[in-house]
Amino acid sequence: MGFRFILQRDFRIRVAKADAEMEIPVEWAFGSGTHGVTFVSRIAGDSYLEHAFSYYAGADSFDLSPGHRALPSRTLLEAAGQTFRLQGPAPNIRACFQCHSTGPVTVLAKGDLEINETGVRCEACHGPGQLHAAKPAKGSIRNPRSMTAGDLNRFCGSCHRSPDGGPGVNDFTNPWNVRHQPPYLEQSRCFRSSGGALSCLSCHPAHELLRRNDPDYYSGKCKSCHTGDRRPPAKVCLADASPDCTSCHMPSVAADPHLNFRNHWIGVYTGSPNLIPAR
Repeated sequence: MGFRFILQRDFRIRVAKADAEMEIPVEWAFGSGTHGVTFVSRIAGDSYLEHAFSYYAGADSFDLSPGHRALPSRTLLEAAGQTFRLQGPAPNIRACFQCHSTGPVTVLAKGDLEINETGVRCEACHGPGQLHAAKPAKGSIRNPRSMTAGDLNRFCGSCHRSPDGGPGVNDFTNPWNVRHQPPYLEQSRCFRSSGGALSCLSCHPAHELLRRNDPDYYSGKCKSCHTGDRRPPAKVCLADASPDCTSCHMPSVAADPHLNFRNHWIGVYTGSPNLIPAR
């Protein structure tokens, strides 16, 4: 306790208390900025630091990074953030870079990371594009839309968490996991009744930004399947001239004090905490 954090103008973090201090340069910023940005630094050898504070766009301010509220802060390094090894058993920092960049992430002989291209760009989903750029043709580049819905959800899940899950990922009682959309989508009756047709791309065109605060758009997606003749909506839904389907059937969950995500386990919810539908 009693630690002070100072953000220097040249992006260096100074963590100090009464009798000691340490200074760490900020090397990477993770996140698009839509929700927020978390900072990462290499501190020594194959050890990397996820900084204890993040920037949150909604609040336009800094606060503790997700998952850091319960972490100890007995030393300067613990107060500065959470350390991760470069590679090995998950979680490791190489996997973080792989999802937040494009192309292979290579570990060089001295333990340095070589990142092909920062940010998530076209080739993150479509694969190497050199052949396609030289001679565009079917099969010269990966087209995720050609995948089955299940395969596509797993493909998106390579970063957004696969429906196959892993340790802790499919704990549907943990609000933090709501941000893992593919596992939740595949729990939905909508997915299971779609005959393998419902995928991430059914509602989210890959080359468009999310239509935040546009309930009519997403309700239109629901209505394309739920018509009066086919899988009709409930009477209470039909009675609403302008229903906001997602507010009821994909409620927002507070995964962190500054982060809210839609629960992609589509269903009928009866009240907070909106983690597992009643049906």
